[in-house]
Amino acid sequence: MTHSSLNTHFLKNLSNTHRLLLLVWQSAPKWLLAMVSITTVGALLPIGLLYTNKLIIDWITQHAAQNATQSSSWSYAAWAPIFLLIVIRLALSVMRLGLSEVRPFVSQMLSDRLSLSATRKLLRQSIRLDLNHFESPAFYDALSLATQSGSSYPVRSLDYATTLLGQVINVAGLLILLVQFNPIILVLLLLTTLPLLQKGVSFSKKKFVLNRKNTFEGRLVSYFQGLLTQQRYAKEIRLFNLGEQILARWQQTYGQYKNEVEQMARAQVIGRFSVGVIPHLCFYAAYAWIVLKTVQGQITLGDFVMYSGAFSQAQSLLAGCVQNLANTYDANLHMSQFFEFLSLQPSITSPAAPVAFPETIRQGLVLKNVGFAYQGSEKTEKTEKTVFRDISFKVNPGESIAVVEVNGAGKTTLVKLLTRLYEPSTGSITIDGVPLSAFDLKELRRNIAVLFQDFAQYKLSIQENIGFGDIDHWEDASRVQAAAAKAGVADFIESLEQRYQTNLGNLFPEGRELSGGQWQKIGLSRAFMSSAQILILDEPTSAMDAIAEFDLYQRFRQLTQGKITFFISHRFSSVRLADRILVLDQGRIAELGTHAQLMAQSGLYAKMFRLQASGYAA
Repeated sequence: MTHSSLNTHFLKNLSNTHRLLLLVWQSAPKWLLAMVSITTVGALLPIGLLYTNKLIIDWITQHAAQNATQSSSWSYAAWAPIFLLIVIRLALSVMRLGLSEVRPFVSQMLSDRLSLSATRKLLRQSIRLDLNHFESPAFYDALSLATQSGSSYPVRSLDYATTLLGQVINVAGLLILLVQFNPIILVLLLLTTLPLLQKGVSFSKKKFVLNRKNTFEGRLVSYFQGLLTQQRYAKEIRLFNLGEQILARWQQTYGQYKNEVEQMARAQVIGRFSVGVIPHLCFYAAYAWIVLKTVQGQITLGDFVMYSGAFSQAQSLLAGCVQNLANTYDANLHMSQFFEFLSLQPSITSPAAPVAFPETIRQGLVLKNVGFAYQGSEKTEKTEKTVFRDISFKVNPGESIAVVEVNGAGKTTLVKLLTRLYEPSTGSITIDGVPLSAFDLKELRRNIAVLFQDFAQYKLSIQENIGFGDIDHWEDASRVQAAAAKAGVADFIESLEQRYQTNLGNLFPEGRELSGGQWQKIGLSRAFMSSAQILILDEPTSAMDAIAEFDLYQRFRQLTQGKITFFISHRFSSVRLADRILVLDQGRIAELGTHAQLMAQSGLYAKMFRLQASGYAA
């Protein structure tokens, strides 16, 4: 990177500082003002101490010379000035001590609030984004970078910025003192700091690029660590003796990244030492100059102490400013990733003027010429990337539809289209003639209850696990218990010591582990918790035993009465319960009808049904 492009990039990235300050101001305005005030006063105190020391030394020098030529006598008027200067110096020292104690406290209060606010923004943004973001590897890279940046860099950036503010104020005061000695000394100071700035910014950029390039490797390292430490993988890793193999993969990936980091750190040490010699040479040249002026009688001994101290402090502070500028640049680079993530926009949103969802669905749900392809695939490309083509059918109010598929992921995609987690690439989905996109998203999803095949197992209480099906009434004990009864899990819950307050999973010390079938009943209870008019059950009994499955299907009509129900299952004994059966093949509707109609056609459904039935018969 050339010097001009580096400078341009440097200034561009510093522009993120105003966004950071806005974030801080929104998080804790009073603490920010307190920090700026403490920093400003703290930066001016060393200048006051230097000048006070000069006055004290000059007074001592003057009176020492007088005492050498004439006898001294005590006089309050003669000694009052030095006592006043000592009191002033004491006051400045005490104030400096007080600020040094208060500053960490204010910094901690500000940092805590800023970190909380930044993390809240990141989590809220994650909630806003569409499901298709979470199905992209690039999104996880962006999320990983934003999480790393948002967790610590807002606090770091603020710390660098406030420290830099204090250093700039301090340096400005020292330069005012030094310019009285000779303006050329200012040029000398600036020349010693520019190489340090260039090196610091250059290495910050290289380090940032390296970290960004290795984001995927970082996620891979975390994945391998998870394989070796998480309960869900523990059985297979031990049974198949996979531990050493996975450990070797972890070490290879981790080692490759660390080698690059070490090479860069080595180059940074050499580079910083090469330019760090220059300030030392300049300081001693200036120091010799001040000594010469003092010996020649052009400045006083107090001036010598003040100017040499001011030059030393200014040089040290300028080096600190340069380092903080480089650190601020580095922090802004990382903060840019945080702000980039916050700038991502969901593609599926509520309309500006949504249509009210019908209190009772009267005409039904209609899919007309619906097609869907995952992002990245075009309509003109091969059909393997296209999930649906020209899907059209109608579901009447209160009707149940079983969905069967020969292969592919069409069933799950259909669920996501109905719940508007995805938008159709072509065609439309309407309820009572109104497109799904015309409804408010929250209102639409409040009227669709879903049990996904990979339903969430919240390591929380049973009350919360079931109540989350209707977040507005999750604390309503009677509704939670009624939902549990519908799913056939109420008796089991009542047998537990803490009943609905029992924590599930191994996150809590007293947490209760459940079997797959018990978890599935909890998930089914969550779907029954909702008063939604549309119910979607994706493999609702896949983990249940035969008795629990039989019991559920015996009550199927009662549980789904008055609701539009989509019932997805690979067990053909259960799909017979639906009013009609929809058979998907290669992204199209192959057959649609009742069980009797499809068996009479002797088509694809009949073939699959007989094949599965023959296994039971044999």
